[in-house]
Amino acid sequence: MKIDTARNIFGGMLAALCLGLSAHPVMAQKFHCEADTTKAMEIIREFHNPGGDPAKICGPVASRLVGVPYVQVTKEDSLGVAEIRLDGFDDFSFVNMVAALAKTATSPGHSRAKDLEMALEKLTFRRGEADGFPSRMVYGGDWIVDNRARGNVKELTEDFSNNFKTKSLDYVGRHRDEYVALKDSATYERQRMVEFGYRTFKIPHMKRESSEWKQVGPEIQDGDLIMLLTPEPDRDVWEMGYVVRRDDGLHFIHASERDGKVVEEPEVLGRYIKRHAKEVYGWRWIRIL
Repeated sequence: MKIDTARNIFGGMLAALCLGLSAHPVMAQKFHCEADTTKAMEIIREFHNPGGDPAKICGPVASRLVGVPYVQVTKEDSLGVAEIRLDGFDDFSFVNMVAALAKTATSPGHSRAKDLEMALEKLTFRRGEADGFPSRMVYGGDWIVDNRARGNVKELTEDFSNNFKTKSLDYVGRHRDEYVALKDSATYERQRMVEFGYRTFKIPHMKRESSEWKQVGPEIQDGDLIMLLTPEPDRDVWEMGYVVRRDDGLHFIHASERDGKVVEEPEVLGRYIKRHAKEVYGWRWIRIL
């Protein structure tokens, strides 16, 4: 049931420690502060398994970050950089950091902070290359297509569904005042040009209730990435995060703007989606590679 989409080309403590960091212009961009980098390397050492499967540790890594404050990382990014920071996340920076930590922990050899930086950059930016804010992937569909093409992720949505919607993804350009980087006119024009390529963008999706289907639910693995899709016309993702399997079923871990922090939702995924039926029309299913 394939659809051809190839053309859709810990909280306060860390924050306090970060305040003392001297502002070297490069290090301040790539390494938010020494405390964050130290914490990140502790997590990598805890889950260190060279040659292992990163998807299998995304869930435990995500669980380690529950409680970290919600911060508008993407909207406040004025330069187009991906920082190693664990003192605050938005939905996208949380997804990228968890995946980068998991991929670094399972990469061959001895892992360094530089390896984490490179993994994070490859996940965050189009073609894995940081080139200002417009190179930062801010739509779920763009992120999936690009990272799938470079072997970072596998999408399972189309293995179980032939449903899709078509949208024009241009929310960021339409809401220039919300993004610090877009105050610069040249950056704004580049962003608009990027979004011009997202007109009639095909978005495959699972039906809202399908996480509870017997042919789907058991196939979802601990650590799989779930993107909940919004009916809003100019963007695709409402919330995104990782699932963990508990005794009562799958639970959703994500950076919640509503709760102001990273949370593990107390109800199972299917029930959570039903409760937010007005905000969610379907979902996408991704596995980190």
